[in-house]
Amino acid sequence: MIKQFHIATIATLLCASLSTVSLFAQRKDTDAKISRAYYKYGALNRKTIGTADARILYAFNAENISDKGTWIDEGQLKIAKGLTQYSSHFEEVNEDNLAKWIEEHPKSSVVPPARWIQGYKPDHWIEYQYSNIKLNRSVLEEWAAMPREIEEDNLMYTEQFPLQSWKIESETQTICGYECQKATCHWRGRDYVAWFTTAIPVSAGPWKFGGLPGLIMKICDTNNDYTWEAVAVNKGSYPIYGARRKKYIKTTREKVLKLQRELNENYLKTTDLTVIQYNTGKSISSRKHPYTQLELE
Repeated sequence: MIKQFHIATIATLLCASLSTVSLFAQRKDTDAKISRAYYKYGALNRKTIGTADARILYAFNAENISDKGTWIDEGQLKIAKGLTQYSSHFEEVNEDNLAKWIEEHPKSSVVPPARWIQGYKPDHWIEYQYSNIKLNRSVLEEWAAMPREIEEDNLMYTEQFPLQSWKIESETQTICGYECQKATCHWRGRDYVAWFTTAIPVSAGPWKFGGLPGLIMKICDTNNDYTWEAVAVNKGSYPIYGARRKKYIKTTREKVLKLQRELNENYLKTTDLTVIQYNTGKSISSRKHPYTQLELE
């Protein structure tokens, strides 16, 4: 059920600079002071479910691969025996810094809002940044965290893996220092080109992609709406966290896509959130903006 959350003035929960603009997604970075308990016992309450010995970092929709400020997100694929997990590295760094701030300020009853999210448009909710994709052998789970206004509607579902059926081609290129081979597929309404390396014999990749005889280092759809490209291959010991927040409702992929699409198309209406412009007393509407969902079917 959507939770109603009304705001008397922008100044109470939103940065004053928003007074002249419209919202279309949750702000990650505001002047709001969030309760200490919310972060310590809620958003930062992460359970370790495994340990990875490798982590692949991916630039997601990078305008300039050399400048993280132009990326929508930095994804991370953590690889352990029989288990992989794809999540947002930007978000994890933010959570780690929030946890550190809480430890360093034990007497504060409130904490600052998220300040460490990096990348392009760091102040907006993005479904591909807030989804935790776990692959346990042949079962893929998506734990889809919703914006804080409707976090009681966090959702999860499962699918059988692999999802894509690939055609392997002879063309090669080097990505992140690894020789990669080309593969193509049509999947859920889009045509994809992937580059995988057998030097890392893991049948996985960023987000939900996998099923090739090696790790996917780069993948994009032929319309160039979505692109992931590996920028680092790290060896070491990396904790694999379960989905943050406690409550998730088991549902179907179709219902998750529907809610995510509605949030992008009209955030305020979907969250039943009313924001009043502090200097006019009028409500702010969600801004119309182009949006193309990754899964079209």
